[in-house]
Amino acid sequence: MRFLNISILLTIFLFVSDAYSKVLAQDSAKQDFVSRTEIFFKESAKKSLQDIETDKAAIRQNQVIEEIEVLSRQARSFLKKGFDTVALIRDLNQVSQWYNISKDGVFENKGTTQTSRNLTTTYHILDALHAEVSTYKKRVDRYLDQLVRYRFQIDSLCNDKSLFILSKDSTELNQYIHKLKVVAVEINPVTTLLKDNINTIQNIQNQVNFELLQLQTGMEEIEYDQQQISDKTFQQEFLNLWEESNFDRPIHEVLYFSALKAKLVFFYYLKGQWGKIILSVLLLLLVTTYLYSLRSGIRNINNKEEVKSMLLSSPFLSGIVITLSVAQFVFPNPPFVFTAGIVLVSALMIAIIFRKEISKYWLGIWVIFVVLFAFVAVDNLVLQASRPERWLMVILAMISFVTGIFILFNKERHQELRERWILIPIFLMTLMELFSILFNVLGRFNIAKILMVAGLMNVVVAIVFLWVIRLVNEGLTYASNLYKKQERRLFYINYNRVGKRAPFFFYAILIVGWFVLFGRNFYEFRLLSEPLKSFFQEEHQLGSYTFSIYNLLIFLLIMIGATVLSKIVSFFASDSQWNSNDDKQEKKFRLGSWILLIRISIISIGFFLAFAAAGIPVDQIMLVIGALGVGIGFGLQSLVNNLVSGLIIAFEKPVNVDDLIEIDGHAGKVKSIGFRSSVIATLDGADLIMPNGDLLNSNVLNWTVGGFKKRIHIQIEVKYGSDLDKVKMLIVDVLHKNDQIFTTPAVSVQFGSLSAQSIIIEIYFWVKTLKDTGQVRSDVIKTIQSVFQENGVNLALPKQELLWKNEPDSNNTND
Repeated sequence: MRFLNISILLTIFLFVSDAYSKVLAQDSAKQDFVSRTEIFFKESAKKSLQDIETDKAAIRQNQVIEEIEVLSRQARSFLKKGFDTVALIRDLNQVSQWYNISKDGVFENKGTTQTSRNLTTTYHILDALHAEVSTYKKRVDRYLDQLVRYRFQIDSLCNDKSLFILSKDSTELNQYIHKLKVVAVEINPVTTLLKDNINTIQNIQNQVNFELLQLQTGMEEIEYDQQQISDKTFQQEFLNLWEESNFDRPIHEVLYFSALKAKLVFFYYLKGQWGKIILSVLLLLLVTTYLYSLRSGIRNINNKEEVKSMLLSSPFLSGIVITLSVAQFVFPNPPFVFTAGIVLVSALMIAIIFRKEISKYWLGIWVIFVVLFAFVAVDNLVLQASRPERWLMVILAMISFVTGIFILFNKERHQELRERWILIPIFLMTLMELFSILFNVLGRFNIAKILMVAGLMNVVVAIVFLWVIRLVNEGLTYASNLYKKQERRLFYINYNRVGKRAPFFFYAILIVGWFVLFGRNFYEFRLLSEPLKSFFQEEHQLGSYTFSIYNLLIFLLIMIGATVLSKIVSFFASDSQWNSNDDKQEKKFRLGSWILLIRISIISIGFFLAFAAAGIPVDQIMLVIGALGVGIGFGLQSLVNNLVSGLIIAFEKPVNVDDLIEIDGHAGKVKSIGFRSSVIATLDGADLIMPNGDLLNSNVLNWTVGGFKKRIHIQIEVKYGSDLDKVKMLIVDVLHKNDQIFTTPAVSVQFGSLSAQSIIIEIYFWVKTLKDTGQVRSDVIKTIQSVFQENGVNLALPKQELLWKNEPDSNNTND
């Protein structure tokens, strides 16, 4: 801001003084003086305001120019990173090529009629391509938005009104114009590049949007065709099998495009589900690791003898079967080639596992089912109908039907089945294969193929799931032998109640899983599942908060998973109640009180991940924390005190898990350090549950910190007259011969005091292992007493002398 300088003030003062003197002389000029003074002050004020505005504009101009330069550098750096348009265009061309291939048999070369398998496979391909292009669109949109944002910000700053306010000082004006020229030279290449990149990316964006529209339209057409086929399920689609067809596409073309589409849908599906694949691999490692540890523990119990068990004889194969059976339900809407691959691998693993556990008859039946399902699965990958395929379908269905009839009527072999209800899916398969033959012969191709595939799949899946339940139940049975004691803080599983027959709960899961895999073969299953899926995924409004059932389920699953993982860590890494070998327990790696920190970290990470997955904003978390603060202020002081005390114990480690301590007269081993309390296993066999606050504020004797050694004090009394040097030598010799006693620090034998009847000898020595102190004390006392007897040293015995005084009888004084 500029102010009136001193020269102006003096000029005003002289002008006013001169005018005032003239006023005294000429009264007629008074009015003219006032008007001129007012004009002068108005012009001065106007000039001062102009100067202030010019200074403000100069300050703002510098700020704007600096912001323009910063944005220019940021935009230049962003443009240097660039966007690989060549690779994106190549990928888009690849997508367009795959789209043109997937159209074969659906939008082009349809033949006599559409097939359900071709429509489903093509839909999966278009869906995968749609997801791929949607990823491209997100990348393009983000990049374009950033380009437009840079250009808009630079244009906004260049049009700032302060830049158009010019100084009347020629020197300042020249400097300002020069500065603008420099800025213009600096940002001109950047703005040109921004404009060119925006045009290029917009063209690519249009191409991406076109591909998305094309894929979406194709998917909608396929859904319409599938609905039409579903509505005409039992109507004749082809000529009867014995009639000559007017048109048949060459079989080699059908097989070529079928194989190409199967490859496309398989690899694109794997590409889109890589996260779940990694999760499944981690689950496989976890399951197999546990099975190997279980086998090792059972072998230790059986003195290294080999265990005869399906589960433990092949832990890796068993882990593969269990993992595949569980993990396949994590993958959403899988294509048939993916599901069939999982089922076939599981079936082969099962055949290897139980080959020595069942009779040759049932093993042969199982091999027939697996081989038939393999042929049927390959045939189901053939996407367009042809007369050779229809005859092949009749042959496969006929073999399956005959096999089912043979099994059902061979009742003598039914006695070998532990679960006879497995005959139900076999009966269902037989019935479905019979109807498949009839529908195929009469030209109902789609329903015939669905029945043929679903019939065999239902049998294979049911048997695989049945043996998975047997493997799981067998694992629980061995766990009941290894983990003798029920741990209520884990899952409330009582292992001792596990028997040879699996619980009903497992069979209920089997039925649900079988129904899902069986139903996926039918288009109607998707019609039923899609509304349910929409219900879970659509957003609901509760006040100002928007949520979905799916997000809430994810929230609960993450919290439950974090809690279960925390308990698993505590159970297997902290608690040692299942290990009866104390020496091994002392030598194993001890995490100790770090377990509490690990559990708190797991719970905290799970808490924030659950909120993030549910889409709950951070301010809502702050509300929860604030509510907890109010609760702490009103009634949770003791709980927070115990929690903070647990953290202090975890960091400072005054006591650790498995430490032998003595507190308030109670001695025992620290079993666990929890959030609120710690568990101490007393020597009497009971568990002392002590709040962490009380544990931290008490006087604790920690025997483990000293290395498990303890000094023992024994007091002995010998008679007067004993040779004290000999007594000391005998005692020291006894102590040195005991290998449970430390020689360093040296044993100490001292003559403590003299009593009325004996000499008191104080014996001090250190025991190597704390748990052996009682036995060592007993052995030392026994040995000392034996040595004293051999060498004539007598222990002092408490002795009392009674003096009997006879007084004369007063009644006999005259005698």
